[in-house]
Amino acid sequence: MTEPNKYTHDLRITRSLLIVTSLQKKADIKAQNLIKKFKRELNWSPSSDLLIEKGVWNYIVEKMQYDPKQIFCHPDTIIHNPKTIIYYRGLCGLSLKASRDYFGRIDSLEAGMGKLNKEKALKISRTFNAFICSIIKNSTKWTLRNGYRTIVATLGITIDGIMRNNIGDIAEERIRSMILEWLATSNLVLSPNLPKHEPLAELPKNTELRNDITMIFSSEPDISFIDKDGLLISVVEIKGGTDPAGALERYGAAKKSFENSIHKNPHCQNYYLAASYTNELKSRIGSDRLVHKIFDIIELLDKPEVRSEFFKELFHHTLRVS
Repeated sequence: MTEPNKYTHDLRITRSLLIVTSLQKKADIKAQNLIKKFKRELNWSPSSDLLIEKGVWNYIVEKMQYDPKQIFCHPDTIIHNPKTIIYYRGLCGLSLKASRDYFGRIDSLEAGMGKLNKEKALKISRTFNAFICSIIKNSTKWTLRNGYRTIVATLGITIDGIMRNNIGDIAEERIRSMILEWLATSNLVLSPNLPKHEPLAELPKNTELRNDITMIFSSEPDISFIDKDGLLISVVEIKGGTDPAGALERYGAAKKSFENSIHKNPHCQNYYLAASYTNELKSRIGSDRLVHKIFDIIELLDKPEVRSEFFKELFHHTLRVS
């Protein structure tokens, strides 16, 4: 049996912790209780205005005798307390990412921040009800218990999406910390004053290196190096996702940064650091001719000889600061 590398192992631990802590918050159960406690009389007529199909309404209210607000989304309910959106979204099986396509960012509303106007509340209600009706109509003997299981599954999808974003942050943090530690121990940093062989509480955004080189940490590109005249010399993009299926998509995001850097300086040398390389990705990188060197993040973090090669290539050959 092959043991996972430390980077992959740590990602799995982080994912497990995120799942457990997210579910422990019981946001869906709290939202459900808020709906149950909402005693204001709701006007469901005509139900077609809320995109509730008559046959589905009859099944839910008359045959199953459920409280309609536990199934169908009414604008007054989510206006009164936007936190309830997460419950109805879960019943629909809509991920947070998919919901953003319909309504924009609703994360803050689900978290209880911000207010909801009537127009947007009506749009959300109609969209949710269309999904819910389709699910009930095309299911065999749908029950509210089935709906609860869908909510939990949807929360899992949302958590997975959050984790995919976190993976990038984790990879960037580790690579940046690794670079800063090496620079500090190699006496290549002029400012700020960095501790040697000690973890940093906070990574500096700008670091002044020898030979008038400034290293900048930002969102795009992840790491850039400019000279005293402001000329972009080198760019490093970090993609920590380990799923091979998303390798090309992650490179596509980095490619925009590389194209921009070459536009600013045709001689800028781009480095691509990723945790997953497929044959197709390597072929794409080779044909694009935007990348000077590629390195495997897992090998960089686990193998001293690969780190040494990376530091020599970037800081000696490209930047000439060592």
